[in-house]
Amino acid sequence: MGKGTTCINRREFLKSTAGLIVGAASGPLLLRKGFAASRDRVTIFHSSVADSIHPYNHSSSPIYGNWQHVMEPLIELDYDKKDYVGVLADSWQFQGNRWTFKLRKGIKFHNGAPLTSKDVAFSIEKIRDEKGGSLQASNFKDVTEVQTPDDLTVVFVTKQPLAIFLDRLENRFILSKVAGDKFGAKLYENPIGTGPYKFVSYQRGGNMVFTRNDDYWNGKAAIKEVIFKKVTEDAARMAALESGQADFINNVPVHEVARLKKHPRVRIDQVEGLRMFFLAFNMAHKPWDNKLVRQAANYCVDAPAIVKNIFDGIGYPCNGPVGSNVIGADPKLKRYPYDPNKAKDLLAKAGFPNGCDIQLYYSAGRYPKDREVCQVVAAQMVKGGFRVELISQEWALFWGKQGVNGGGLPFYYIGRGSLTDADTLYDQYFRTGTTKRTNHSNPELDKLVEEQQKTADQKKRVAILHKAGKLIMDEALFIPLYNLADIYGAARNLVWKKRPDEKILGWDMKIK
Repeated sequence: MGKGTTCINRREFLKSTAGLIVGAASGPLLLRKGFAASRDRVTIFHSSVADSIHPYNHSSSPIYGNWQHVMEPLIELDYDKKDYVGVLADSWQFQGNRWTFKLRKGIKFHNGAPLTSKDVAFSIEKIRDEKGGSLQASNFKDVTEVQTPDDLTVVFVTKQPLAIFLDRLENRFILSKVAGDKFGAKLYENPIGTGPYKFVSYQRGGNMVFTRNDDYWNGKAAIKEVIFKKVTEDAARMAALESGQADFINNVPVHEVARLKKHPRVRIDQVEGLRMFFLAFNMAHKPWDNKLVRQAANYCVDAPAIVKNIFDGIGYPCNGPVGSNVIGADPKLKRYPYDPNKAKDLLAKAGFPNGCDIQLYYSAGRYPKDREVCQVVAAQMVKGGFRVELISQEWALFWGKQGVNGGGLPFYYIGRGSLTDADTLYDQYFRTGTTKRTNHSNPELDKLVEEQQKTADQKKRVAILHKAGKLIMDEALFIPLYNLADIYGAARNLVWKKRPDEKILGWDMKIK
């Protein structure tokens, strides 16, 4: 795939929308007579859009929302019910080390092929293909076999009873095996799913175009065409919304909310987010292998002050390793208090009486106020004896095999989206062998994580998560920061269903 636009399907449509797929600074993206969203098309300027045509080459909530237009999961979390509901799956059952799913009847892929259990097994195989570029393989590390006893039955066999498997299965999207057999190595250039929209085009750098699937099994969407444009600069997204070039934007800066609320075209929508922000240590890199240094860093960072001064108080500092609305949160836990003098003492005990040189990595424009946050964190840590070099990287490099997921970054600012259960964070970042993101290993914590994962009784499972959370805080395995309110800007005539998981879904939108 070259550096230019990758046009996969419907080339004539792409020609007609070519003016949309240009840089934000290149001029108008969409010429309109008025300032209202078109009834046929919604243009979304977003700070996080897929960096790859590979639909499994990420593990980011907003990007899951991109691909969910085309592909669908077996189940998803209903945030109102706080329980899982079926999408492609009609029902499921948990017995011992087996999860059995019955698929809905009559669902067809965009190529006309019927959905069967073979498509599920095929997709899981692709998701597990780390050498092929998947960053989602760890979700199935405990699965030993995927059985397909008949066309509408899928059985996942796990190493041991896995009570939290539904959490792992969410956002695992299903592709067509028929398409896989047809396109082979070029499957990802021709993504065929069952979703409410069909794939039209992708441009490297983050432009995606979808057109409505009029034969969608769950009812036709109101909006015909959905366009995602990646724009990391806050000012550029806001300018596009105000001028009518964009119908919807994310990450509205808190200091711009009052002004934008007065704009005749714009409506501001706000929802408490599920993305938890934190500073992660990679214990394979010095000095973060030293508990005293990690504790010193925790004493340096004043998260409540960051929320107050950078986010105008629109945020929720974490007292423990997860936010208070997360399953497994322990209200008894408290964060490390801000105490730079205590930090200096700990650094001296750790062998750094004259301070310690570190590097803090982040990806500017990925998250709200991320540059400002990291600048403040660096200033706070300096008071505690650290000398901090700030390094910003493009997201693909930061998050990829050379960066976070390859274990290449010693200390970094990150957000973990759609965090509804503490197990997700504990397993993904701190369990031995799960990831290189922190390279942490502690048999005691591993045992707790493993125990709660096979505990079907929710009260008992939560009690075990409390023990794991206390251990994580005692060992200072990372620096928990806060959850923020997700702030969106939309054209006044655009109605959409607000979600806490950062997904922006075209079929949840209507034009008044």
